[in-house]
Amino acid sequence: MKHSSIELDLTKYSKRGVAQGSLGSKKVEVRGAMVGETVAATVRRKRKGVHLATLERILTPSPDRTPSRCGHFPKCGGCTFQMLPYPKELEHKQSVIAALFGHSLPILPSPSVWEYRNKMEYTFSQDKEGTRYLGLIEAGSRGKVIPLTECHLTKPWFIEVKEAVAQWWEKHALQAYHMPSNTGHLRNLIVREGTNTKERMVILVVSGVPEFALPKEAIQDFVTLLKPFDLGDSLHLFLQVQQAIPGKPTQVFEVHLYGREWLKETLVLSEKEKYSLKISPSAFFQPNTVQAGILYSKAIEIADPSPSDVVYDLYCGTGTIGMAFSPYVDRVLGVELNPYAVYDAQANIEENGIDNVEVVKGDVGKVLEEMKAPDIAIVDPPRPGLEPKAMGHILRLKPKKLLYISCNPYTQKENVDRFVEEGYTLQVVQPVDQFPHTPHCENIVLLTRSS
Repeated sequence: MKHSSIELDLTKYSKRGVAQGSLGSKKVEVRGAMVGETVAATVRRKRKGVHLATLERILTPSPDRTPSRCGHFPKCGGCTFQMLPYPKELEHKQSVIAALFGHSLPILPSPSVWEYRNKMEYTFSQDKEGTRYLGLIEAGSRGKVIPLTECHLTKPWFIEVKEAVAQWWEKHALQAYHMPSNTGHLRNLIVREGTNTKERMVILVVSGVPEFALPKEAIQDFVTLLKPFDLGDSLHLFLQVQQAIPGKPTQVFEVHLYGREWLKETLVLSEKEKYSLKISPSAFFQPNTVQAGILYSKAIEIADPSPSDVVYDLYCGTGTIGMAFSPYVDRVLGVELNPYAVYDAQANIEENGIDNVEVVKGDVGKVLEEMKAPDIAIVDPPRPGLEPKAMGHILRLKPKKLLYISCNPYTQKENVDRFVEEGYTLQVVQPVDQFPHTPHCENIVLLTRSS
C-alpha cells in the first residue's frame, strides 16, 4: 500500500488527534485533514498497524474548516488542530474525556490559544550532505527536522533566538548530535520564558562525549550573540551537558553562562493569591502559565480541603500545587525525585514565607514506604502514569481523597480503574485545556473512599 494514491472518507480522530478513515480493514491517518472530509492522499508508510498518509487535496471540505495560521502546518509536529475552530477542538477533547471516564464536567478553555507556551525545545540535525537544520521534528517522520521560520504557540522572540543560534552554528565547525553513534556536539536548544515576569532563559544542550566538548571560543560567541535579547537583568543562559553511557542512565550537568541561575515567574491563582517562583533549567513547570493558575484553583475547589487536613503532594515538581493548597490545610508534604526541582521547591517555599509545606527528595514509591495515611493525596505523575510501587503504597495508605492530575488521560484512566477496583469511587472528572491546537488535554479527577 506504500506510495499508493487513495481517496478516503475521514470518520474519527486518533489518540494523536489525526483524522482517520478506513480502506477495508486498513486504518489510514491523514494529518491536516478533518473528520467529515473526503480527501485525496498518498500513503507513505505503516506504523504500529496504521498507515500514515500525506494530504494531497481536500475533495469535500468540512464546513467547520478554518485557515491555519502557520505556514509549517500540518508538516510540523507542534500542532494538530490549527484547521479546527477552537470551540470545535474543545468539543472533541471533551468527548474524548467523557468517553474514557463515562462522564465529565465542561472543559475549561485556555484564556489564550496563541503564544501561550512558556517553553519550547528545538532539535539540531544534519543530513548526509551536511546541511544543517534547527527546529521541530516533522510529524510522522523518523527524526526529520523542520527549520522553523514561524511558530504561534510561543512569543515571537523564541523564533528570533532560534534563528540567531542557527547563524551562530554556521560560524562554527560543530556537528549535530547523532544518537546511534553517540557522536556530534549539539543536541537541543531549549527556550523558556516567565510569562508574568517577561524573564528569559536559553539552554544549549550538548553532548557529554569529551572529544565533542564545545571550544571555549564557541561558548563565548554563543553568550555574546544572545546578550542583545537581555531586556535588563532578564536573560539567563546555560550549557547543559548530557553524558550518555551505554547501559547507564544519562548524566546531566549544567554550566551557568550568564544572568541568574534561575528564572523568576509569578503563579497567579486569583487577585489575592499569587506566588513567586524560582525555576531552574531542568525543573518542570506547567507549559501554559496562565492556565496553570486556573488548573490549581480548580483542583483546590474539587478537593474541598479542610483546615485540619494533611496533604501529600506526590511528583510535586517545584512545589507549586502544594503551595497553592497550603492556606487551606494543616500541612503539606511534597515528594520529588528531580534534585533541581526539589531545590526550587524549597527556595519557593521560603520565598513565599510558607511554613506548613515540606518537600523531600526521593522516589515516590520508596518514600511512601515510611509514610502514614494522609487525608488527601495529590498525584501528578509523568505521562506513563503511576509506577506500580507508588500505586501499591497509595492503596496501602488509603487516603480518604485522591486528587489525580494528568496530562495523559489514557494512562490516568488505567490507574483510575485500578483504584475503583480497590474500593475508591470516581466523583469528579474535570478536563482543562492546557495545550490549544494539540491533541493533549490536562485532566483532574477526584476519587474518594469511605473507609
